[in-house]
Amino acid sequence: MNIIEAMSARHAVRDYSDQPVDEATLDDLRSLVDQLNERHGLNIQLVIDDGDAFGECPTHYGRFKGVHHCFALIGRDDDPADLDERAGYCGERLALEAVMRGLDTGWAVLHESREHAGAWLLGDDERMPAVIAFGHGNRPGRPHRSKPVQELGAVEGAPADDPLAGAPEWFIKGLEAVQLAPSALGKQPVHFTLLADGRTVRGEALEGVQAEICLGVAKLHFELGAGEGNFVWA
Repeated sequence: MNIIEAMSARHAVRDYSDQPVDEATLDDLRSLVDQLNERHGLNIQLVIDDGDAFGECPTHYGRFKGVHHCFALIGRDDDPADLDERAGYCGERLALEAVMRGLDTGWAVLHESREHAGAWLLGDDERMPAVIAFGHGNRPGRPHRSKPVQELGAVEGAPADDPLAGAPEWFIKGLEAVQLAPSALGKQPVHFTLLADGRTVRGEALEGVQAEICLGVAKLHFELGAGEGNFVWA
């Protein structure tokens, strides 16, 4: 499975078995964590716990069972001040890597994360916008509903009744990849605009739950679908 196929294969799973993840896979995931931390100024931590990798912290939405592995998406809010977006972008990259290796994943936002027993470490100036459970699910996840591409993107200056008029194929493919992106409550609070130069794309978070995290996830999907060489971010 390649990363494009992983976008279609990835569905949220909240119930995991006790089957361990093999050490070779964990080593590869740790290596990717290190690369993303270095590149994006984060402190993502891979957590393994025989009991509950969420440390019994309550989740914002949805009940999880048997979570023994997770990525704790941790970083500083200071400079740059887009921690939620970076966490979404890098977290989804890790989720897709896990899916490519035959694992299941599920995003979650935890409360009381500073009261965790110690499987992750949060500095005084750090925050954890989200975590991603991964492992072997007890049952497969289900596809989520997606907005039509006409609601996810537009060409600058296009008529309101045909927002994608004149859109190049790469822009449409990017939006189709965004349709596959997970988001809080499945609301997909994001929008992408192809500017008048025909090459620059502006990605925006709309009003909604964890919208900036969703934007980071969607930006990764857009890049993978559109091909980075075809556009630049505004």
